[in-house]
Amino acid sequence: MSDTNVARVGRRIAPGQMFITLMVAVALAAVLVSSAAGRARVPESPVVFNLATAQADGFVYMPLTPNRILDTRINLGLTGPLQSKTPRTFQVTGLHPANVNTNVPADAAAVTGNLTVDKQTGPRFLSITPTPQANPTTSSLNFPKGDTRANNVAARLGTGGKLSVTYFDRFTTSTAHVIFDVTGYFVLGGSGEQGPAGPAGATGAPGATGATGAAGPSGAPGATGPTGSTGPMGPTGSTGPMGPAGSPGADGEEGPAGTQGPEGPAGTQGPEGPAGTQGPEGPAGTQGPEGPAGTQGPEGPMGSPGADGTNGTNGTNGTNGTNGVDGQPGPQGTQGPQGIPGVDGLLTYRAGSATLSTAAAGTTTVTFTNPLASVNYYVSVTYTSDTAFGSHMDVYTFVTSKTVNGFTIVLNQSNGAPTAAPAGTTVDWLALPLP
Repeated sequence: MSDTNVARVGRRIAPGQMFITLMVAVALAAVLVSSAAGRARVPESPVVFNLATAQADGFVYMPLTPNRILDTRINLGLTGPLQSKTPRTFQVTGLHPANVNTNVPADAAAVTGNLTVDKQTGPRFLSITPTPQANPTTSSLNFPKGDTRANNVAARLGTGGKLSVTYFDRFTTSTAHVIFDVTGYFVLGGSGEQGPAGPAGATGAPGATGATGAAGPSGAPGATGPTGSTGPMGPTGSTGPMGPAGSPGADGEEGPAGTQGPEGPAGTQGPEGPAGTQGPEGPAGTQGPEGPAGTQGPEGPMGSPGADGTNGTNGTNGTNGTNGVDGQPGPQGTQGPQGIPGVDGLLTYRAGSATLSTAAAGTTTVTFTNPLASVNYYVSVTYTSDTAFGSHMDVYTFVTSKTVNGFTIVLNQSNGAPTAAPAGTTVDWLALPLP
């Protein structure tokens, strides 16, 4: 069964004894009492409070320093002992308006406290109700005759911030003294100041960087700049050496015979001399044409290059290409561990209903829907069903095996032996963390 199950049945006549010391309630009250400072607003419409669904309905719990508001032994809250089957009503809210550590404000919907019976002249039970009930349908504390007993209870407040208490015994002449110490109250969320926020959790490590996207295409090349002016002509290289003489040309054709020279003057008649020698040969003919030129000699070495011309001005830059598309983002890094929630003293309780086991072992396991932060909490149990335990009423309940996920309710006889609960026995339970 879980803290979200609700199982309410008509009456009770069943014992519900819880042995939890007052010191537990004192420790609880130390948690953020100051958060209730300044509460004085009365709700505009009646607040419906159900312990089994209180947390889901938005009610928050504010602990108080335990303080006594009812003790009939000394006429505190009510005068004189209670008479059997005669309900009595006492004030709960506004008793200590100047002290937020002990005062129950007017907008409270329900309270928690420790209910004690003393000097009772008969057995049976006490019942705490919002309105007077001469024949109450629920039991808040069961007891035998003459034995001082106590139990932690949670009770919805009635009109004007009051509670009624009824001592029920079969004899109307029976009497009992009643003591009630208030330890905290429930108020609808939003009607009071918000508690301080818990520290933020550590920041998770950043995720790995995604891969770089592909580069965009290159921009078109810029236009070519104008050609620079031509540098000056370099100096002419020196003339290469004369090539070797060509081979002699072929002999020209023989020229025509020269013209007959004039006849020489007649010589003096000399003696007839001996026959003269033959006359000289006529002049040579004109020289034939010149033979063809010889082949050109090899070219001389090239002269040294002229100086470079000045550079032309740079062309204008081409426009940038469009950006490439973004790469896919890298995977998100894992979230860092959640920080420890801060203590707010408000929505940290657990509440619900349970049906007690009919097995002989007498154990009933309760499991929270959401775990508490630690096992440092106490539990209050109130019977809500109309079940008969027979003529022997001296049985009691206690809580054991507490974990952050839940606890076990054990039903025992007065001799300490476990016992089964009658079929259909139901209880409301409240788990309140301690500081």
